[in-house]
Amino acid sequence: MDRPTILLVDDDAVLVEALKAVLEQHYNVRTAYNGEEAVAVVAEQLPDLIILDVMMSYLSEGYDLAAMFRRGERTSHIPIVILTGVDRMFEARSRLEQSWVEVESFMTKPPDFAKLHETIESLLASRSGS
Repeated sequence: MDRPTILLVDDDAVLVEALKAVLEQHYNVRTAYNGEEAVAVVAEQLPDLIILDVMMSYLSEGYDLAAMFRRGERTSHIPIVILTGVDRMFEARSRLEQSWVEVESFMTKPPDFAKLHETIESLLASRSGS
C-alpha cells in the first residue's frame, strides 16, 4: 500500500525541516513555505492531509488557504490540521472568529510529535473509512 502524502505548509524553514524529518518515517511529505507554493503543490498532486500554519505571508494566510481548499471541488475532502504558534487565548478566540473555516484539528507549536502522529492517523483512518 502506498504511504499517505502530507502537505506541510509553514514559513518557518527550521520547523518545516524538523517536522518533515519526523513525518517522513511514516508518510510522503511535500512542503510549501507560503500559500502560493501550497496551491502549486496541490495542483501538481493532491495530498491525503494538509498541515497549515496560520500566520505566514500575512496574518490569516493559513485560514484563507483552508477556506479555499474547503471550497475547491478537488480539495474539499482533504483533512486539514491548523498548526499555529499563537498562544492558547488567541487560539480559542481564533476558533470562534474563524469558525467559518472547517478544519479537523487545531494544534499549537511546537507540536507534541506523538499527538500529531495520532491526530494524522485518526484523520486518515476516518477519511479512508468514509
